[in-house]
Amino acid sequence: MQNLAKHRWRSAVWGCLALLIGFALLPPAQALAANNDLVYKATLEGEISQYMVAYLERVHQEAAAADASAVLLELDTYGGYVDAAVSLKQIIMDAEIPTYCYVNDKAISAGSLIALSCDKIAMKTGGSIGAAEPRAGNEKADEKVVSFWTAQLTSAAESHGRNTQLAAAMSDSRVVIEGLSEEGRLLTLTSAQAVEHGMADYLAGSDQEALTAFGISAANLVAVDYNFQEQSTRFLNNSFVSTILLALGIGCLVLEVLFAGVGVFAALGVTSLALYFIGALLLSYTAWIAVALAIAGLVLLVLEIFVVPGFGICGILGIGSVIGAVICVAPSLSAAIMQIGLAILITILLVFISFKCGRTRRVWNRLILKDATSTEEGYVSPPAELNDLVGESGMALTDLRPSGAALLNGKRTDVLTEGSFVMRGTKVRVIKVEGSSVVVIAVESPAEKTGE
Repeated sequence: MQNLAKHRWRSAVWGCLALLIGFALLPPAQALAANNDLVYKATLEGEISQYMVAYLERVHQEAAAADASAVLLELDTYGGYVDAAVSLKQIIMDAEIPTYCYVNDKAISAGSLIALSCDKIAMKTGGSIGAAEPRAGNEKADEKVVSFWTAQLTSAAESHGRNTQLAAAMSDSRVVIEGLSEEGRLLTLTSAQAVEHGMADYLAGSDQEALTAFGISAANLVAVDYNFQEQSTRFLNNSFVSTILLALGIGCLVLEVLFAGVGVFAALGVTSLALYFIGALLLSYTAWIAVALAIAGLVLLVLEIFVVPGFGICGILGIGSVIGAVICVAPSLSAAIMQIGLAILITILLVFISFKCGRTRRVWNRLILKDATSTEEGYVSPPAELNDLVGESGMALTDLRPSGAALLNGKRTDVLTEGSFVMRGTKVRVIKVEGSSVVVIAVESPAEKTGE
């Protein structure tokens, strides 16, 4: 009986230990909740830019807080900026939960890196991925940038077991893939080719089909929209919008100087420049440096126009400060040059229109001589032909004491000397014409002429 009790006690102890071990081996509550097929969806469309970094980071944070099983990234882009794409890649690679990508048509250039960074890729039939050569304006980027960008693509592909040579061929035209790309041509794959060569996992006609292919229920899909700040940042930092804002800002301030108005152009110019730099501040708080430079430049230009005469150190420093501010907030040097160039062209056009159609104001009038003489005020313009007499020779018809008459070009003309007396019959020459006065000097006296 004692042995039976001891045996039961040992069985109970071992049962409790087994139960404790079982609980210890179970996944935590977060992992259990993560199997509920809750998926957060982010959308990256259009130009890849820095504002998308904050948006995707927020989506991942919300997904992690809700114990979602994955983030679905719907991607459709021709590319964008290298620094933004690298930051997006880092967010995806560092996330605690997997990120699945649905390429809804195209993942070109920077979009290729973002797609290859995801754990799984589904592509829309007829879509494309690749052509990821980094550019500096209209030219290929230098070798350092190409090397860095190629390494980013190949590391993203390698981390998910994809073909690194294919990834390299997307960004470096020197890489040749037999049957797919020739030397000098970047690799771009159709969706079918991408699946065939392992650069994508599935073909899907929609995000719902993509989720089904990933083995996830589409019933618990939470689409995360851009908030107001992200939408504002997206709009103001669009390359076209920011360029127009800068051009309008500079052009309208110039018009305020030229046109006679009531400050409308000044208000529009300041508003445009304010929106331009507010967009930069929404994107990065370090843009305060650029804002300070811009304000300093505008103050210096105002001093140059209204206070300091001429065009000197204030004008040069003002222009330099504004250009420096634009370079600081522009996504690249080539973008800054393009924006500044367009702003200058629009300003020149507006100045031309102001000359043709508008009345200039007092500041501009300082550069123009507006004083005039009139007959009513006692001014009489000399005949234009008098100026043609300079250098002509003739003969004094009367004694010049110092004024008198002379025969010049066959015509009797009133003349005068510079104070000397000239006898009648003396050869004279016109040395200058002052107003209506013809000034002559003696060249040959009557005695010299007759040989006496």
